[in-house]
Amino acid sequence: MIQKLNNLILVPTDFSETCQNAIDYAVNLAELTGWDVHVLHVINRETRTKFGKDAEAEVERELNNIVAAIHSGSKVKAVAHYREGSIFDIINEVAEELGANLMVLGTHGKKGLQYLFGSFALRVISQSPVPVGVVQKKKFPENGFRKVVFPVGIHTEARQQVRYVLNFPTRDNIEVMIVKQFSKDPAFSSRVDIVTGQIEEEFRKHNLNYSVHTVEKESGFADQLVDFAVENYADIIFMMTDRNIDHPDFNNSSWSETLIFNEAQIPVLCINPTYLGEIYFAL
Repeated sequence: MIQKLNNLILVPTDFSETCQNAIDYAVNLAELTGWDVHVLHVINRETRTKFGKDAEAEVERELNNIVAAIHSGSKVKAVAHYREGSIFDIINEVAEELGANLMVLGTHGKKGLQYLFGSFALRVISQSPVPVGVVQKKKFPENGFRKVVFPVGIHTEARQQVRYVLNFPTRDNIEVMIVKQFSKDPAFSSRVDIVTGQIEEEFRKHNLNYSVHTVEKESGFADQLVDFAVENYADIIFMMTDRNIDHPDFNNSSWSETLIFNEAQIPVLCINPTYLGEIYFAL
């Protein structure tokens, strides 16, 4: 776990157009926060197939071009890194070593991220020591992130999303749309209501603009969230990604893939929960 954050955004790249879009997102966010942007390429078999025997030199050249473009087009400080190894190990190792506050990943959708990261794509996200923003081809919103979808579900710890909203770069200009999961089970419904009430209390305390909504169907919460986000012109969806959730009624892989690889290409901020002894949540 990262002990010290150094106000920087890490962006892994394979030099594709979609990864360039992730870099553009990072630069826009860095302009809002005053953070630095660090661009990383992990040299692996695909790199050497693409660039041949001079892979290291070609990677360095590509990264230097990216950094030069950032410096010429913005006031953001950019730094390049490359290492050889497994992306599963290297990306998160670098995030931890650098003290990154955030990681931004670019994907072409489910197939694209699976191609980039192999069959264990979600492992990179779920084991990240920092929140991960996943973006597709959709460009950074012209007016920044104004509308945020904030899910409150039965099997995910929504309360830990609160502090990320409160530290959001454009917090004073956003509307947080709390979307509650529907359940016919009184116990589950009561839990969602209690959690939502606690979240509302925090938002009121910090004068945050928010609204509360409930989906109509008991099943397919992730699909209904995406539909809601589209209908309400959301700029980003927050979500909890937890590989440790073990419940017969909850498919964490399905939940994650539906949101992360949504066809509407709405960016998703993936947050891994922190366990505090027997208490699972923290506002």
